[in-house]
Amino acid sequence: MKNNTPYFPVVTARAKMADVLTEHNNLISLLPRLGVSLGFGEKTVAQVCAADGISLPLFLLIGNVYTLDDYLPSIDELQQCPIEEIVRYLTNSHKEYLDYKFPHIEQHLKEVSSDWNEKYKRLIINFFYDYKNEVVDHFKYEEEMIFPFVSDLVNKNPIKKSRPRRSAFDKQHTNIEDKLRDFTNLLIKYIPADVSQRERVNMLEDICLLSEDIEKHALIEEKILFPYIHLLQDHENK
Repeated sequence: MKNNTPYFPVVTARAKMADVLTEHNNLISLLPRLGVSLGFGEKTVAQVCAADGISLPLFLLIGNVYTLDDYLPSIDELQQCPIEEIVRYLTNSHKEYLDYKFPHIEQHLKEVSSDWNEKYKRLIINFFYDYKNEVVDHFKYEEEMIFPFVSDLVNKNPIKKSRPRRSAFDKQHTNIEDKLRDFTNLLIKYIPADVSQRERVNMLEDICLLSEDIEKHALIEEKILFPYIHLLQDHENK
């Protein structure tokens, strides 16, 4: 894997963590998934990671994927970060989506839909749960097929799971992202006018944030996880 496009990482070991998070607010959502605690004062990214026992290469990899659309880690950058740490981060992300982010959106929907016309209420809520079920199935596929495959590769065990196909994986990501955009569009068009304007906007803002986060999550898998799997397979075949 070779990246011919120069880039300048915005998340660096020497940058102050507070400055990085102030400049790039979307990184704040990464903190609980990585186990980073707030209250780090003037500490640098490297110092915060060391204090919390977090892998610095992992934080830099994920932080730069979240902030740079064209960022593609080099082989050296991948090898500095054990793939087990990447899988642990992805698993933690799945848990956060299912335990917090989706229930938060569901609560929004319950609050704003209590007085809706039954036709629109059923349409919008059913669409949301169809979307959620698709995401749950995707996470299940990763945790039952891809992550065990990675574990077997790393531990040089006999491969029990079928080799994951990148094309099928990318298609699942595209379907999930498209469906969330469709859901957002549906809400914008058909939320009844008598629903509180502030409640409508709050819900749409949260859904848009979820959409952006899931797209970045997909990029972590596409730009880090799969290239790393290919790297391990290349080593295995030599």
